Amino acid sequence: MSNKFFRFLRISLGFRIIAVAIFPIGAFLLSLFYVDQYRETVFTAELMALERQGETLAQTIGLTDAEYSQLAQSEMSQDTMRQVAQLIASIPDARIRVFQPDGSLILDSVSATGLAAPQSIITTMVDRKKDQGMTDTVMTWVRDGVSYMSSHMSSKTDYPLIKETQSDQAVDYLGVSQALSGEAASFIGRDKSGHVMIGVAVPIRNLRVVRGALLLTASGDQIETDVEAVQYSFFQISVGVLFATILIAYYFSRSITSPISQLAKAADQVRVANAKQIDLPRLTNRSDEIGELARDITLMTRELQERAVATAGFAADVAHEIKNPLTSLKSAVETFERIKDPDQQKRLLEVIHADVIRLDRLITDISAASRIDNDMTEAEYETINLNHLVEEFVRSRQFAFAHVSLSVNTAETPILVRVAVDRIVQILDNLLSNAASFSPAAGEINFTISKAQNMALVTVADQGPGIPENKLEAIFDRFYSERPVDESFGQHSGLGLSISLKITTAHGGALKAQNIKDGEGNVEGTILQLSLPLSSGDDDLSMT
Repeated sequence: MSNKFFRFLRISLGFRIIAVAIFPIGAFLLSLFYVDQYRETVFTAELMALERQGETLAQTIGLTDAEYSQLAQSEMSQDTMRQVAQLIASIPDARIRVFQPDGSLILDSVSATGLAAPQSIITTMVDRKKDQGMTDTVMTWVRDGVSYMSSHMSSKTDYPLIKETQSDQAVDYLGVSQALSGEAASFIGRDKSGHVMIGVAVPIRNLRVVRGALLLTASGDQIETDVEAVQYSFFQISVGVLFATILIAYYFSRSITSPISQLAKAADQVRVANAKQIDLPRLTNRSDEIGELARDITLMTRELQERAVATAGFAADVAHEIKNPLTSLKSAVETFERIKDPDQQKRLLEVIHADVIRLDRLITDISAASRIDNDMTEAEYETINLNHLVEEFVRSRQFAFAHVSLSVNTAETPILVRVAVDRIVQILDNLLSNAASFSPAAGEINFTISKAQNMALVTVADQGPGIPENKLEAIFDRFYSERPVDESFGQHSGLGLSISLKITTAHGGALKAQNIKDGEGNVEGTILQLSLPLSSGDDDLSMT
């Protein structure tokens, strides 16, 4: 589904590599704006610190009240409040209110000390921007952007509204009534401007008697600022990592896509311009998968070119070989129309008949030769004992080759090979036919099976005139037609040994010829040797 989507959008491979590389960093970058849990943790910690501060201050007020007030009094004295005012002055970052047991406000740090209420950090930051130079402006914009993203992407807790009132009654302040009843209370809320406020209300006790309540409130803007500072720091690091990741991903994408593009263009040149080969030394010298791909494509192109040349040569040879009997056939037909002598017409009909047979043989062998590569890829291989295969073959050909003497020498131990049996029999037929055509009447043809190192050997020795030394390799060429002088013309197509060589090569073996010579160097016959790789014997033995 994803591949179809990318193909539909025509997105390049390089872009996809970069996108996949930067996706985790981008996801982490976006996750920086979702820090609600961290924010709540910091608020909770700050609230606990404020609670401890409130409890300490309430205990101090309670001890002071015990010194300056009578326990029988229903409320704290003014002497107590004057002493407490000095203590309150040392806590400028919070607003402190003290309530009597009846709920009336007796002390407010704002009015008692002349201090202003805790200012919003945001206001201070806004004022600070006025003094910034142009250099810091961009960084400020980025910081403000991070703050904006954080405020709009995070799901802030819906805190209750805290109203700053001028009332002097406890019921108008959150948590104070609970504190007057002897239980501490804490809360987090927002003022009318949306800024976070935290507060605690704790009872003031003197000998376990509630003598009043203390309300301690502070701004949460510093916490918001600290959270945004953490976000901004991580944002800077993430942007740097993201930029580095993009550069690295771009480098790797180019190192992959650029060679592939070069290979594609080179292959296209072979297709369009019929280039001889792909020459990409910078790619083929690489030691990674791209280098391996380049070398494979280069080898494949060379093989395709070799096959194209071979096909062209095969077509030319076929045309030449077919043209000869067709020319003879055409001449015989034209001559037949001009002569009236029945004997001469009979001889011309015999020539025509021989040419037709020759054409039929040529077409059959050409068809077999053209299919041999494909047939070998589809052939079924099996493990056999080569001794038994050759013995059975010689026994079955005794009658057909009665004009020569056939013999076989097998190895003392089984020789196992994994082969396409029908194709090996085809090779043996071709070798036997070739040896028989050069052997004298009543001559001997001997098959010998042996092994050398990791190869099985089958040699076919005849007593014929031998092969010219400069033709020992040429006899395996297509349409090689040097035949015995007493053989009728056109009896062989010249493709038998060529087909045998192809089959042997497909098996990983070899086929070669050599002359048999006596002590004085005189040729006494020819040996055709077939070599095949030995089987490990792990496969099931098909012929015993």
